Amino acid sequence: MDKHVGELIKQQVSASGISVSEFARRLHCNRQNVYDIFARRSVDIELLQRISKILQHDFVAELYTQQETPKITLKFTITVEIDNGKYHVTDIQPVI
Repeated sequence: MDKHVGELIKQQVSASGISVSEFARRLHCNRQNVYDIFARRSVDIELLQRISKILQHDFVAELYTQQETPKITLKFTITVEIDNGKYHVTDIQPVI
């Protein structure tokens, strides 16, 4: 995982409008523990699930679901000549 989990959590806390104190209260810890979480590059999955529930944001899916590789469709016109049962490509042009 190449994402900084603590930074993602910090951003989501900020975006949610919940204060750090309120977030700490809901997480049943103190403010310093929250700042420690913000500094972490990784977080235990159980803690991450609790945080996801509090912030109503699925960090587990965001961090652990593999991203789909973008697909590109290209269309071409191919001209083929047949000579004695052998195929020869004579031209390839992109379809625009």
